[in-house]
Amino acid sequence: MDDVKKMQFRDNFGDVAQLLFVESDNALLKAMVHFWDPTYRCFTFNEVDMVPTIEEYSALLHYDFRDLLRIYWKQNVDFRGPLANLMGLPIDMVKVRLKDKNGPCISWSDIRGAMGKATGDRHLALFAFIVYGLIVFPKALGYVSVELADFLF
Repeated sequence: MDDVKKMQFRDNFGDVAQLLFVESDNALLKAMVHFWDPTYRCFTFNEVDMVPTIEEYSALLHYDFRDLLRIYWKQNVDFRGPLANLMGLPIDMVKVRLKDKNGPCISWSDIRGAMGKATGDRHLALFAFIVYGLIVFPKALGYVSVELADFLF
């Protein structure tokens, strides 16, 4: 990625790409796995949930989420349209690719395939979507939560 694209990506999506370069401690990660709550997608220690707020994510990643006051109701929001737009595919094709992994998800390989065909801003947006989906807001191994498409873009 050339310097112009790197700056454009940082301007549009903050420092999320820096998470790709964070070194991790495997022993610590193995210990933390026991405290992961897949239902709430957070670490739970006794009665305490370790969930960063949107404001904390915003500060950590140097990214202004587009509407902090927006409320999301999973049952009432259709994420297929924003996801189809992001991937550059018709909604019907996106519907076929959706899987239920404790909520609607799409395979990381489907996003990677769309990324290979995308150019310019769409390519960068798909890259950000993958990083947010696989690292910041993990759902199921190899899958990205489609809710992020509406939230981030």
